[in-house]
Amino acid sequence: MTKNLLILITLISGTLYGQDPSFSQIDAYSMYMNPAFCGSSGHPKFLTLRREQWKGINGSGNQAAIGGSSPFTTTLVETSFGIYGDNSRSGGIKAFNFGISYLGEDNLLDDNLEGSVFIRRADYSAYISFLLKLDNIKLLKKSIFFQQKYLQFGLSLGGTSFGLNTDNLIFSNMIDAYGGTYPLATNLPYSSNNNKVFPRFSTGIVFSMLGNNSSTKQNKTILGYSFQTLNENFQLSSSLSTKHTFHIEHKGTVPIWNQKMIPHWKVFYKSEHYKTNGWGSRKYEIGQSIDIGRSSPIELGQLFRFSTNLPNNNLHFQTYVPFIRLNLFGVNHGYQITYIYYEYERAINSDDYLYIGNTGLTHEIGFTIHLWGGKGAKECIEYGTMQNNSLFKDLKKNGLLSKQSKRKNFRR
Repeated sequence: MTKNLLILITLISGTLYGQDPSFSQIDAYSMYMNPAFCGSSGHPKFLTLRREQWKGINGSGNQAAIGGSSPFTTTLVETSFGIYGDNSRSGGIKAFNFGISYLGEDNLLDDNLEGSVFIRRADYSAYISFLLKLDNIKLLKKSIFFQQKYLQFGLSLGGTSFGLNTDNLIFSNMIDAYGGTYPLATNLPYSSNNNKVFPRFSTGIVFSMLGNNSSTKQNKTILGYSFQTLNENFQLSSSLSTKHTFHIEHKGTVPIWNQKMIPHWKVFYKSEHYKTNGWGSRKYEIGQSIDIGRSSPIELGQLFRFSTNLPNNNLHFQTYVPFIRLNLFGVNHGYQITYIYYEYERAINSDDYLYIGNTGLTHEIGFTIHLWGGKGAKECIEYGTMQNNSLFKDLKKNGLLSKQSKRKNFRR
């Protein structure tokens, strides 16, 4: 069992060295992915994601050291809000936004073993961002291209508590002839007694084009970049790991005569680049989704993941992820629920690597609340001026929540 545990930790550290926890719902506008998404909807927003990876591991085969129904879990909770900025002078900031987030990660051993948690992590971050409307800047006001274009800058500061907990693990080769136990000499980096706390910093930018970047006004295109520092890793090194994230999304509408079947469609892409001590890895994700029915809350989508997290650094197909989402929009608020039942993982090498055959299912669920009926910034990177945005009005008009007074939605 000791050997299996060390093999598992070696595999995880070899494939995830210097990396950051991430979710498959890359189109959720998470501040953790890019701090410039802080206050992306202008009004108060709450987002939570829960991921249970390799849920089917049951202690069989070469994974005898681990077990339980959810050996790897990650939970993210975020909340943000915006306030109105300066609208009078040329180039004025349209909105200031603030937010906080918590991310917790527990990697578990078999519940029958003492001290079941062997890797634990907690991130705490505070966010601030500000929104610029480009056609409000004097030098850009006359350009047709910059009409209804927005830039949002964001940054976050926080900390990460990260470490291993192996103090209470007892293996058969630690028990002597008299039933007593003695410490196990391993190459584990450190124990729970000296968990490390690392500072965390990230910054990002988002550029959005709303409505006038194609033949129809009911479109939205968002491009973003973020930079993060990652101190924590399994190797006891003072070297700073870094993460660069690039992402893009486009949401559009089909011709008016087909909108009853598929009113909206969306494509999205994200790439993550990690670097530590000259060693790097990359991950690429591309996906698409469609709304089903004019007055239906159902959105169906899929995601493909490619990575270079291998010693030879060759790009390979890693995972296929289908998902279903419920979008319930109303005049004053909206709810989004996303569920991923199964991530189809491709086996790289069944003798050396973890894959779907010996890890099992990965489940992920997300829940988002938008409170755009209350006070908040009158403009945002998601919809610009919401009462003038065709896509936003279309979503609200055909939402399934009870329609209240429309005047309450855009108080001045």
